[in-house]
Amino acid sequence: MEKGRLIARVLAGSWRPSPEPLAISPAELDIVTPLLLMSGAGALGWKRVQNSNFRTSPAALGLKQAHRLHALQSAVHERNIPDALTLLRSAGVEPILVKGWASARFYPDTGLRPYGDLDLCVEPRQYQAAASALENQPNKPYQVDLHRGFKTLDHRSWEDLYSRSSLVKLGDVEVRLLSPEDHLRVLCFHFLREGAWRPLWLCDIAVALETRSADFDWDLFAGKSERRRKWFACAIALTNLLLGASVDGVPEMLRANRTPTWFLPSVLREWEVRSMSHRHRAPMGAAWHAPGQTLRLRSLSAHWPNAIEATIGVSGPFNEIPRLPFQIGNTAVRSIKFMRRLLRSSR
Repeated sequence: MEKGRLIARVLAGSWRPSPEPLAISPAELDIVTPLLLMSGAGALGWKRVQNSNFRTSPAALGLKQAHRLHALQSAVHERNIPDALTLLRSAGVEPILVKGWASARFYPDTGLRPYGDLDLCVEPRQYQAAASALENQPNKPYQVDLHRGFKTLDHRSWEDLYSRSSLVKLGDVEVRLLSPEDHLRVLCFHFLREGAWRPLWLCDIAVALETRSADFDWDLFAGKSERRRKWFACAIALTNLLLGASVDGVPEMLRANRTPTWFLPSVLREWEVRSMSHRHRAPMGAAWHAPGQTLRLRSLSAHWPNAIEATIGVSGPFNEIPRLPFQIGNTAVRSIKFMRRLLRSSR
């Protein structure tokens, strides 16, 4: 897990306008650079090394190139977002944008936070209208990840989240975003549900924490479920443990003075192994089309959930009970859902 700790050391405070100088050896930079680039955190790595003595090394220049690329992509996305919103609104759909630009806008430079597609959530009854509007524009220069409400991102209802959303100006168009409390909760839940495999998502949580307003409503963020509060408390504690994020002002109910013993090792191992990334490249749904690639031992092992993903997947508690039962249970649930999808598609 030393590579995971090295990633954390490089990314610590990288989202701040003037991060502290990075104490790292050229050999360590050579080791960590490919991992940063693969995880989308290359620009943040450049933010830490740009004022160091080895900013002209090949590894540092690779990080610099990533920052340039992400800055260009950010400019393109900021032109595409208004087009996507205009298209959906013309179909009578009012979407809420999550992740992506919703997080990037809090960084000192939006090029520090790359994102590929546009995550747009729509009212469940308007999902088909939204999907049809997007399908009728086959040559659009952007990809939309369309969500039916917030089923995979939060436990709150569409009506609840929409009632607190607000409009923020981007160019000549207003973008509908979640409230700060809902935004942070979605970031925490998404990070944990995906097995914490991407360090960039933890940076998003750190940014949201450090840029929150003085009137941030912690009760609204945490909700009434004690189990979910423990989840979110562990995510917040992790930003401080690994990235040095400030947790000043976080109430006692959300302070995890001690995270479960399996939690931190699971995160660091995932940052190094990146099993979730392998799973995305070889989803089980592709087994019928590319069985050789999908059913290889490495691809199959990537589908075994880590301790964090498994616990969230079955709504389990963050405690010291061994995680194997949760992993078996989560695998069983996912397998049943997968077989149901296969049956529906075969019909």
